[in-house]
Amino acid sequence: MAGGAILSGPGGRSSQYNRGRITLYTLLACFVGACTGLVFGYDIGIAGGVISSTLAACLPLQVLEQHGDTNAFCKYNDPLLQLFVSVLFLAGIVGAFLGSFTAKRWGRRPTMMLGGLCFLVGALLMAPAVHVSMLIIGRLVMGLGVGICVMCGPLFLSELAPYHLRGAFNTQFQVRDPVRHLAACCINYGNQHYEWGWRLNLGLAGLPALLLMVGAALVPETPNHLVEAGHEEKGREVLRKIRGVQDVEVELQDLMDAAAASRSSKASPWRAMFSRKFAPQLVTIVALQVFNQLDGINSIMFYAPQASLFDAMGSSQREALLTHVIIGAVNVVTTFVAVFTVDSLGRTFWMIEASAHMMVCQVIVGVLIALKMDPGTGALPKGVTTGLIVLVCVFIAGHAWGWGPMPWLVCSEVQPMHTRAAGTALATIVNFILTFIIGQCFLSMLCSMRYGVFFFFAGWLAFMGVYTYFLVPETKGVPIEEIEYKFRSHWAWGKLMAKHDAREESNVVDEVKDSLAPGPGTCTRWTLPGRTHHRFDSPTGCSTGGDS
Repeated sequence: MAGGAILSGPGGRSSQYNRGRITLYTLLACFVGACTGLVFGYDIGIAGGVISSTLAACLPLQVLEQHGDTNAFCKYNDPLLQLFVSVLFLAGIVGAFLGSFTAKRWGRRPTMMLGGLCFLVGALLMAPAVHVSMLIIGRLVMGLGVGICVMCGPLFLSELAPYHLRGAFNTQFQVRDPVRHLAACCINYGNQHYEWGWRLNLGLAGLPALLLMVGAALVPETPNHLVEAGHEEKGREVLRKIRGVQDVEVELQDLMDAAAASRSSKASPWRAMFSRKFAPQLVTIVALQVFNQLDGINSIMFYAPQASLFDAMGSSQREALLTHVIIGAVNVVTTFVAVFTVDSLGRTFWMIEASAHMMVCQVIVGVLIALKMDPGTGALPKGVTTGLIVLVCVFIAGHAWGWGPMPWLVCSEVQPMHTRAAGTALATIVNFILTFIIGQCFLSMLCSMRYGVFFFFAGWLAFMGVYTYFLVPETKGVPIEEIEYKFRSHWAWGKLMAKHDAREESNVVDEVKDSLAPGPGTCTRWTLPGRTHHRFDSPTGCSTGGDS
């Protein structure tokens, strides 16, 4: 019985919660948790923009080769270039796995500080690099920090936020990502004329890491972790601070119930997460993180600033960088749409909407490039280039309010307390594996598939929308420790969970029967949820009563 009790979790008392008010303490904690998004967003924005500069400083051969006789789609198809961008995510996988243990044992706050420290060390290693090996080592260390931060940030925000505003709080993680991404794009654009500019870009990555470390030292641990660790009084104190009211007993009781279920589990969080009991949540986490990467966003965000995409469309290096600044601004503005509407319209609404309109954008971009681009020079008519940039901006909007923040939000919500840290770690690991694969393969895909790569992602977007409509439960307005019941009431997942409960209850009955060995002439009575069993042993035999 890996998962512990047959029905783990609280008793559904959300209507009795004291909603309280948003305090300064809550806002500070929200800002610090969202700083984990700053760390990741800055790195993504910088990575593409410094590629051309770092190539010139550390990879002169590749710079010469990129101007060789090749078609526009294959101009930047270099394995070492792709490795520089994507190696961070290999280390991020290790960081996320490590973070799941530190978040469970030490807490969410120390784990965020550890992630910030790793990111800072990585930035300090990369800034003075004179060889590509120094860059890759620095990005490996930085990747550890990114994995820890991305794993822990949404978890920290979801556990601190009031349940009716959890979506708005959690999407702050995604807001800080494009904000810092935009800042990184602007820095890339401003430093493009300086030979040493790329070093400054990489070194400045240490600033958001420092901000995260200092901020994490000033905010409280989440009440969920405190209660799970047995510190109920500290949990009560933190709840009062972040809710702004003294009466937090109902919410605290739900946390204590969830903690009791967590402590009763005989399995480790990772083993429990992969048990049949939590199969619906596991499938949801994996599917949403796969979809987060297969909407095609990284095909634009990784390589657009250094012109491997927009230069392939006929733009100059300067125009490509400026275009990426514009895209970054669109990303920031449209992410706020999710912040203000996710708790009213819901999570699944935005994922389905984004699937539809992003699919249309991918198809139109593919058709325009197929019909209008010169495959040899990459030249496009000016009007077509402008139209493509507009389409890319519309595409980015869909990711910003849909497939960007929603998978991270849902994945941080759906796991119960015992497996929540492991669940967010798994979400990060799956995301980073896909990111690494796409980072390694996209330029090669662009070279071999050409415009067909856009139809490839369009097909995935169509599937993603259908899957979300039928198989992803809506979690808006539900306390985090009660979301398990959303799966139990789902038309498909509920049947699967009911079958598991029936098997588990049968196992419990068998265990009880085996453990009870009454003497002759005695009657034994035991109780399970909803039914009472009697067993009477007589000298001539055993008679077993039915349910009562």
